[in-house]
Amino acid sequence: MQFPRRTRPLLLIALAVLLAPAARAQEGQAGGATPTGKVSVCTEIDDDWKCVGQSSEWEADKPFNVLFENKGPVGVDFIGIVFYKQGADGKDTDFVNEYQQQIGETNSKYATVGDNFKLPAGAYSVYVITWGKRELMMKNGNLKDYLAKTVLTVK
Repeated sequence: MQFPRRTRPLLLIALAVLLAPAARAQEGQAGGATPTGKVSVCTEIDDDWKCVGQSSEWEADKPFNVLFENKGPVGVDFIGIVFYKQGADGKDTDFVNEYQQQIGETNSKYATVGDNFKLPAGAYSVYVITWGKRELMMKNGNLKDYLAKTVLTVK
């Protein structure tokens, strides 16, 4: 198919704009990225970014906060904190919830405040992800591409 010369640059730009997100998504999902940070569950986070009352075991239905510390600037405006319940084999079985948080590209730490999270008894995967890489339609868990992950046992 032939196009007039003056429309070719517009078509190339449109094609590049449409294909760039798909290329970036495939890049990010090619086997998963190496985690670059740490996620902790705490009673609170102090003014010096210290996790007060940090534990990998928590009381059922007791509120907690999450501290995410990355090795360097996270490079995205939004992160997600994603919770999956684990089965007896340690694999994610049930999607619980996900929360979008604005962090800012140049920041490397994020903390929740206000005791917004609490969970019933069970074992949970807690992931911190770049928000653009969340599971949109099917929530299968066992994520391969995340910034940080921890396992939280709730009793």
